[in-house]
Amino acid sequence: MGGIKTLAPSVPPPGLAFRQRTANLSAINSPAIPNPAEAGFDDVILFPRVYEEAWGGPDPSRSDLDRARIFLLRFASMNGDPNINMALRALVADQAQNRNIAAIAFSIQMNIYGNRHADFIATPMLQAVRFMLVRSKFPETAFSERHKSILDFFFDPTLHRNLEPLPYGELVRYRYPAGRLRVCIIGGGPTGLASAISLAEKGAGKVEVHVWERRWVMDKNGVFDYPPDAKRRDQVVTLQDSVTTLLTEGSYQALFQGRPERVWPGSANIQIRKVEDRFLKRCQADEFRGLIHLHAEGVTREELAAGKCGDFHVLLGTDGAASWVRRSYFQGYENERGKSYALGLAFDRGPKAGLPWSQPLNMFLTLGQTRYLLNASDHDGRGYLNMQLTEEEWEKMLSVDGQPIHFGRPACLRRPDGSIPDGFDEGRVFAPSEDRNSPEWKSIEDGLKLFGFKESEVINVVRIPIVVQAVREGVQMLPLEDSRFVHRPHALVALAGDALMTVHFWPGRGLNSGIKAGIALGDEIAHALNGGRFAGLQLGAMKEYNDFILKLQNREHDKRSIPILNQSGTPEMLGWLLSKAASVPDEVALEWLVGAMTQIGDRLERRDDWAFKHEANIEPQIRIVLRQMHSQTLREMAVSFPWPTREMAGAEVLPIRSMKPEEKQKWMQQLWGMLTIEKNKEKEAAKTRPPGTGPAPSNARFEAPRTRSKSPNPMGRTSMDSRISMDSRRSIDAPVQQPVPPSNSNKGFLEPSVGSLRRSNATNNKLPSPLSPTPPSTRRYSNVSCLSVPGARDEDDFTITEDISSYAGDGYLGDAHSRPVSPGFGGTFGGGGEVNLTRLLSVRRPNGSVLSDAMALALFRVDED
Repeated sequence: MGGIKTLAPSVPPPGLAFRQRTANLSAINSPAIPNPAEAGFDDVILFPRVYEEAWGGPDPSRSDLDRARIFLLRFASMNGDPNINMALRALVADQAQNRNIAAIAFSIQMNIYGNRHADFIATPMLQAVRFMLVRSKFPETAFSERHKSILDFFFDPTLHRNLEPLPYGELVRYRYPAGRLRVCIIGGGPTGLASAISLAEKGAGKVEVHVWERRWVMDKNGVFDYPPDAKRRDQVVTLQDSVTTLLTEGSYQALFQGRPERVWPGSANIQIRKVEDRFLKRCQADEFRGLIHLHAEGVTREELAAGKCGDFHVLLGTDGAASWVRRSYFQGYENERGKSYALGLAFDRGPKAGLPWSQPLNMFLTLGQTRYLLNASDHDGRGYLNMQLTEEEWEKMLSVDGQPIHFGRPACLRRPDGSIPDGFDEGRVFAPSEDRNSPEWKSIEDGLKLFGFKESEVINVVRIPIVVQAVREGVQMLPLEDSRFVHRPHALVALAGDALMTVHFWPGRGLNSGIKAGIALGDEIAHALNGGRFAGLQLGAMKEYNDFILKLQNREHDKRSIPILNQSGTPEMLGWLLSKAASVPDEVALEWLVGAMTQIGDRLERRDDWAFKHEANIEPQIRIVLRQMHSQTLREMAVSFPWPTREMAGAEVLPIRSMKPEEKQKWMQQLWGMLTIEKNKEKEAAKTRPPGTGPAPSNARFEAPRTRSKSPNPMGRTSMDSRISMDSRRSIDAPVQQPVPPSNSNKGFLEPSVGSLRRSNATNNKLPSPLSPTPPSTRRYSNVSCLSVPGARDEDDFTITEDISSYAGDGYLGDAHSRPVSPGFGGTFGGGGEVNLTRLLSVRRPNGSVLSDAMALALFRVDED
């Protein structure tokens, strides 16, 4: 039967008496038509044949209005509810007030139903009015907003279409003129606007959207825009092609205006404010007139409960990370998975100036470490430079008046002449910038140097808490106390964007996920509407959307945010890593960064979707940039390690209903490729595994040390007798054995039982030793024999991120893109030897001395005797 009955109607609904009478009157010797949903008649409504007889046959002397009045009077004579009969006869008799069919239907809606459905069942009274409207062809002539509201009420998509059970006897079929599903969106940011556009496009006139946003203003011509003083986001984000190709042609053109800025492979950079501006303009296109309604106001829970948003079926919260919708209606479903701290420096160089370095160089500098992140547009010369912070650093990132700095109250840097920029006062100067010798300012200053920015180009400074948070369910029932002004017993409430989940923005997936959620919302609501699954307004109506966003959360958290948190993202882990930076020799830090960044560059440039020309002098450019920085900063960058791209690899979660056939085929092939590769790995591992042993432990989080032959190094290596395994929930300390004393057999060399710790996504091969006979012109990075470097971060990568070893081989590239090694990048440090820089991963702060000793032993410099 369907609905949840919570409130009594103004007049009691008719009982079963008329339904039984109708069945008796219409019973003839013909089989009953099965349930329409089961028979596949999703757009059909069924009436007893007796309704046709009561309406009457062809008679030119009678108008549809006359027929409607006679039909309703006949219905009243057979109905068993005296209250409804009296009210129905009275409004039919009032011909002065109810001069047409629309007026009669509206009077029934207001006076008999009280403009509210007490439940979702199809009653005889409701079916009688529906028949009157369908038979008079009212749906075909309902062009005014009032006429549409009548259809929305009597043909509400959440009401059941037919009597249950269906009357016995002959039935007649008519097309069901479904009313509009109303969606109320709280928050007009990029996700809210993308959701509104998707619903309007996919709904095909069956969905009406209302978007509420306090930052907008409406001018005298009724055009919505942002005022000059509105708080806008200057961040530049990377939108993946796998996401933007899901947009319709009109929305794609509106977003990029024919000029996408290609930076990361398979994606485009764009400023968030541009996404908002262009989607807001798109919402006001003529094609969405009457489908998307904008409101330049904010909404609170109290205002919603008081009826400010009017009637709706679905409430969608896209009101950001601090969402009141999530806090109000999803309490107990929130799940915090980790946190990180960052500092953000917004800069503006102007579109003519662009960026100081080329975008390829910016990418390689970004991917080779995780201390600093640049998201910027060369088209606009705007963006954000971000720096991950420790707990201690976070507490010092204040304005000089001691107040925290955030997007609502950013700090500033003084101009070169010591003056304060417009819009700021003395108290809002960034405190660390007042002490030029502080380690905090030196780190910030070096971050600017890393990407070539000047202090004068920084327009504001904020600190950014990054909380990786999700909800266990993304759709709920709106509580009854907040449903008083909807026209049914209740409504549904859902989430999207940052209100649904917050991610670590280093991998840059927040807006991609928000747009995907908006597209999926339009897909699944339209699909459920077409299938009649909103009848009863149960949670199952949005099950497919809920399933999608839960899978999306799992992908973006477990395969994007958590690897960053594990590596260096948590304040505790970053603090611990930076505390070990002093043990890294300057030369080791520099060469590690140069090697990592250059190998990443080589790998990225081999992609088919690389958007830039090959640059043969990237390594010298990297060296020039890094040599401007303080040695302490270089060491800190080195111990933060390159991006953990292997942990981030995998198939994307995409709204498959919006995928174009060729994209869907490509996606399926990539999924199959992943399965094939994993299967082949298992087979190879099984061949080399000793008989009777189980499968090798996974190295998804941390790779165990491996046994090596005699080390050619003049120093011995320490050994570990157990594998270190760390995942997102636990940290196990492995015992560290003492170095093995020298023996006669090795003549002064120490025989290690295992090799050194290394990245789980590092290369498996050794790069050439400085003693290798390989000619300098053909060998790569000859001063590092065990340099373990990850593959590049792929902003659009929705298959398996390839290991750099597939290109590096034994150190020979053998193609036209091989770069000669610069004169300063050969030889050894301090006379010879190998360098091996490694990482330790942990979610929790390591305790005790075991891991500290392991790090100190792993970050050592080897000198000749």
